[in-house]
Amino acid sequence: MQPDQPAACERCGGIGFLIVEGESATRARVCGCRERAARPAGIAALLEAARVPRRYAECDFENFAEHGDQALVLANAKEKARRYAEEYPLSDRGLLFMGPSGVGKTHLSVAILRRLLSEKGVGCLFCDVQDLLRQLQATFDRQSGMTQLELLQPVLMTEVVVLDDLGMQRLTPWVEETLTHIVTTRYNERRATLVTTNYLDAPPDDLMQSLSDRIGVRVRSRLHEMCHLVPIPAKDFRIEIMRADHHLISDRLDRPRERR
Repeated sequence: MQPDQPAACERCGGIGFLIVEGESATRARVCGCRERAARPAGIAALLEAARVPRRYAECDFENFAEHGDQALVLANAKEKARRYAEEYPLSDRGLLFMGPSGVGKTHLSVAILRRLLSEKGVGCLFCDVQDLLRQLQATFDRQSGMTQLELLQPVLMTEVVVLDDLGMQRLTPWVEETLTHIVTTRYNERRATLVTTNYLDAPPDDLMQSLSDRIGVRVRSRLHEMCHLVPIPAKDFRIEIMRADHHLISDRLDRPRERR
């Protein structure tokens, strides 16, 4: 005899969200039934469970730097990410953050996860693509103790997944097949995917590889369907900060010491 299934929430119909019509936009607000079902834990525990690296644990929209002459570009990317978190799950399409290293792509992706985890009780997972592929290759060794299915299951099944640094790996038939399986499965199951990549669709230099060169044409085509593009053509923030610190230290060293 099958146990009785719990009745769906009368307010949201069991989807876990309430659609709220505002004056300027439509928003999705988490329903009380989902809040009650969510695991009681602080944001630090939620981020750890979502495998967010410690380096990015403090990333939020409030501490995302919009700096220098690139402030407008960065502010636009931040607004798109913030609106995505606010409106989720109105669309099952994700976001593809595309731009050079150090512009805040991973920061914005984690900021979205933080909001979805803490405010909407959404299951999230952070996945470094290179690390995942290395772990999958290790399963070829029978002594590894893990199967490919065990490693892939969370990436395939979690409601919202970040695929970080897509394209950093050398493209081989196995890599392309694996990426195709991940992306296509999430697309078919209508699960939202957030992607970050340093590679562009049309590099300014002919010697540079495009994103399609790095992940395959099939995977890039699928990402067109399942993600909104968020280009961030800004400068490397980490380099700018290092230069600023260097100039600051140099200025201090060049100043004559005050007599006491």
